[in-house]
Amino acid sequence: MSVNYDYIPEEIKAQGQRTYRSITVYGDELEFSGGFTDLHTLSYQEILKGNGFGLDEDYGSIRTVSTIINLEPVGLKGEYHPFCKKVLG
Repeated sequence: MSVNYDYIPEEIKAQGQRTYRSITVYGDELEFSGGFTDLHTLSYQEILKGNGFGLDEDYGSIRTVSTIINLEPVGLKGEYHPFCKKVLG
């Protein structure tokens, strides 16, 4: 995933996209860059209607993010996203 325009693939830039979101599982890529603006708008609309998630549902995600933020970086070891080389390589 990259929201930094400097790191997205040239072919994505050529399509006029400003962000790039992709995941590869067992060699199959799923590119899901489009529609995120609409997704956030729809999500906020549902939250304002009272259909958001509560603390019980969010706690696991908050704890996971907190753990990641507080980890010591180890660099490029093992499996990592190929874009990491653009930033750290």
